[in-house]
Amino acid sequence: MTQSCPTPTRSTRIGLRALAVGVAALAGLTTLPSATPSAQAVPVRTQNGWSVLLCKMSDVATSPQPASFFERFFGAAGAGQGGLYDYFNDQSYGRVKIAADVRGWYTMPYTRATEAAKSRWDKINDCVNTAAANGYSVPAGNRIAVIINAQMDSGAAGGRVLLDPLAWDVRFASHEMAHGYELGHSFSNDLTYQNATWSQPGEYDDMWDQMSAQHVYSVNNGTFGETGVGLNAFNRDKLGWLPSNKVRTFGSGGETSATVRLAPLQSRTRSGSLLVRVPFNPGDLFNYYTVEYQQKKGWSRAIPKSTVLIHEVKNGTPTLLRSLGTAGKPPAQSVSANGVSIRVLTTGKTATVRITSQIADRCLLGWVWREARSSDHVCVTGATRSQVAADNAVKASRWVNGAYGPHTCVQGYVWREAYSGDDVCVTGAQRTQARADNAAAASRRNPARLVYGPNTCAVGYVWREGDPFDYVCVTGATRTQVRADNAVKSSRWVSGAYGPHTCTFGYVWREAWVGDDVCVTGTQRTQARVDNAEVRNRVARISG
Repeated sequence: MTQSCPTPTRSTRIGLRALAVGVAALAGLTTLPSATPSAQAVPVRTQNGWSVLLCKMSDVATSPQPASFFERFFGAAGAGQGGLYDYFNDQSYGRVKIAADVRGWYTMPYTRATEAAKSRWDKINDCVNTAAANGYSVPAGNRIAVIINAQMDSGAAGGRVLLDPLAWDVRFASHEMAHGYELGHSFSNDLTYQNATWSQPGEYDDMWDQMSAQHVYSVNNGTFGETGVGLNAFNRDKLGWLPSNKVRTFGSGGETSATVRLAPLQSRTRSGSLLVRVPFNPGDLFNYYTVEYQQKKGWSRAIPKSTVLIHEVKNGTPTLLRSLGTAGKPPAQSVSANGVSIRVLTTGKTATVRITSQIADRCLLGWVWREARSSDHVCVTGATRSQVAADNAVKASRWVNGAYGPHTCVQGYVWREAYSGDDVCVTGAQRTQARADNAAAASRRNPARLVYGPNTCAVGYVWREGDPFDYVCVTGATRTQVRADNAVKSSRWVSGAYGPHTCTFGYVWREAWVGDDVCVTGTQRTQARVDNAEVRNRVARISG
């Protein structure tokens, strides 16, 4: 699938940066009810590298930059210089360290005019095929970035990236590479904003998130041009870059009102959550608000000020909520909709937000409140609620003054006893039903406890949880084994040929991710590799 991103020209790049400056001046078991599939997340760690292929047109001889420039721009050779290696290492909290294999310059057997007429996908493949003809075949699993030596087109297609000379900056390249990691564009709720004739209303209007392409706050870092900003919390969550112990789903523990502390995405070790999901839609567990705190520092140093951002996530896409009636459309600092109230209280080294929601008292999809009395929120079938309403309507006709007082039931009826003191007279079968519904109440309520975000596992799978960033979906038995191995890891280490974490005889490193040195049997290491290979097939589809 081709991602349609604005292709930068020299004038639009300068203009967009000016626009950014101008605005600145203004301002468990992860199973779910079945749903229609349309999208999914794939957690990304350092298992795969990038093949960076440099290709010339047959009639354009110049090499605008040497291969060494791209080795520094993409890979560890440029660590500490503000390039793409630093960007993704920072945004992923060290989960992704780009291994860049830079090859070329290769001369393609095509002229500039011939290439310009082709699709982006074909342009990329022409370079890939030229590299192969010259002895370099892209290794299986590597992502691909193609660099061309003439201004023509830049963007992503089919998970691959094409960059011409006007796109050799972090802002543009990281956006397109993030498409390679399967992120989509970000939006705002301003439906009057349209970035281009072909873009959707609100698309590219989250200036605090790199997935809004060139319409973001930015500074020029010199070596590798415009920096852009970081990624928003939803996108980091989608890629598995937020530790699970720093993500909170409001209401999942039964709370209906609380003051929540947020740690800045730029300083994740501070006290507080990096992301708070606030679900509100029992019919779609992938439809919720997110709350995050972006601090004016690091890759986000160009934003006007440290601020809390509130997004609504729907159909796998985060939409920034802006204050549309305020000059500059700053991020909304309060929301009151869908039975939810979110209000920012303080910002500083951390932020505090007051959240109120009744989601914990709502029924799961397919169930309704019984309403035997106004406060009766036990979840039952629609048929049962109708029966309860019918029994309530005729309750006086079934009472007589007898052995149990004026509300003694007529013959053939018994008190329903749906709650203490419930003396509505019903059949014995209906009283039994009330007891069964009471016993099952906890399993039918609080949709928030089933909200796990974009990395929710398909039915029958759970997160492996080898560490807080391990969102690979596995069987319950595998997760149990992983926990057992983690619990005894130190007992299987000795100081040996591979350092202090050399495995004792009979064990090998699990290697579920790069650096995973928990010692397991060979069978368990093989299982980890199989599970990693199946990651795409085990993530729940997002309804939409």
